[in-house]
Amino acid sequence: MIERYSITADIGDMVEAFQVQKLIHCYTNRFNVAPTQTVSIVMHDKLGTRVMHDARWGLFPFWAKDSINADYSGLTGKRFFDRMLRKQRCVVPCSGFFGWQKPDSEKEPRAMHIVVPHQRLFGIAGIYDEWRNYSGKLVRAFTMITAPSSGAMSQWQPQVPIILDEDGLEDWLNPTITEFRSLRKHLEPLESYRMRAYPVTNAVGDEAYESPDCIREIRLPDFA
Repeated sequence: MIERYSITADIGDMVEAFQVQKLIHCYTNRFNVAPTQTVSIVMHDKLGTRVMHDARWGLFPFWAKDSINADYSGLTGKRFFDRMLRKQRCVVPCSGFFGWQKPDSEKEPRAMHIVVPHQRLFGIAGIYDEWRNYSGKLVRAFTMITAPSSGAMSQWQPQVPIILDEDGLEDWLNPTITEFRSLRKHLEPLESYRMRAYPVTNAVGDEAYESPDCIREIRLPDFA
């Protein structure tokens, strides 16, 4: 499960990378995003304009299995997912995500920051829901789509988010595409050899900890 990620690109880079036409809310310089926190997603409004808006990470109910991560294999056949897959797809701007590995040199699992080399910013496929709360305010929440990892990374990081390439991003955000079968080809997980994982401080396990240290590579002790 992906329970932490980072987004450190500049606002201008985010607007350019995702061809955002209207900027409503934009959160950047986030080093340790955790579930239930509010972040930025890219979506289309009711007029078909591509906007960057705010959303809570985690569908309701929060304790549900698919709240923060929705596995690709379980997307179809669920009525609430079918609706979001047709009309409420989004892209989650991301610079890296976190996992946990058990190095031989340490007793406890070590936090690892996983990035795509030479790609400071990428988009994760997501779906969102929105509703009016008791005071009439429009509330929005999303989940990111994941799939099983491959290669050596799969031994310690079972799932990875679906990172969209340029064509996938355009199709995923295209409001005229309403058939999910037309989008399946874009939901292949990135091969592990195309990503890089490096150790960072275990303080990322604390959702209240927000510092550049969260994504700074550290050197592990070598007892060999």
